[in-house]
Amino acid sequence: MLHVALYRPASYNYHFSIGDTTEPLPVEVVRHFRDIDDIQRLAEATNLKIDIHRDTFQWNREFRTKKDFRENYFDKVTTKIRQYRDSVIVFLDPDTGIAPVNYDYKHVTPREIRKTFLAMKSGDVLLFYQHSRRGDRDWVNSTKKEFSEAIGAGVPVDTITCNQIASDVMLLVIERSKWIGSAIDT
Repeated sequence: MLHVALYRPASYNYHFSIGDTTEPLPVEVVRHFRDIDDIQRLAEATNLKIDIHRDTFQWNREFRTKKDFRENYFDKVTTKIRQYRDSVIVFLDPDTGIAPVNYDYKHVTPREIRKTFLAMKSGDVLLFYQHSRRGDRDWVNSTKKEFSEAIGAGVPVDTITCNQIASDVMLLVIERSKWIGSAIDT
């Protein structure tokens, strides 16, 4: 499995409010929620090998524009995907999901989704994190449709949800197969 974490280093300078007072959030709490290596507990428990693409997903002055940076980032992701000889699950894990018109580092654009998917070979699986969208009562179906269109119109996409744990989160899943490849590679 390749976890594309869209990693941004955690700040340890968080504060929480209790009534009228503000206190620093303990570093241990921040680590609990922000530790990129915590996924290795899942790897150990399931006997899976999970590689983490941990390149920092944040523009820096090396790049002329944020668009240049994002393109370079996903070039590196696709290079890493192509290095797998056996089938791989690619977990594309933005903070929020598919980019709306105005987006930031919490999102992945349809073009970036498609670029990632096109780098995959037959038998690979793309797993994509999607958070609900404010004001969209039918967010599951609308984002599923957007995701499918990013891959290639009419491509079947499955969803994974667990409302008992988080009713505002789903995973979108698609397997790269030969027939899909021939339909969207153009």
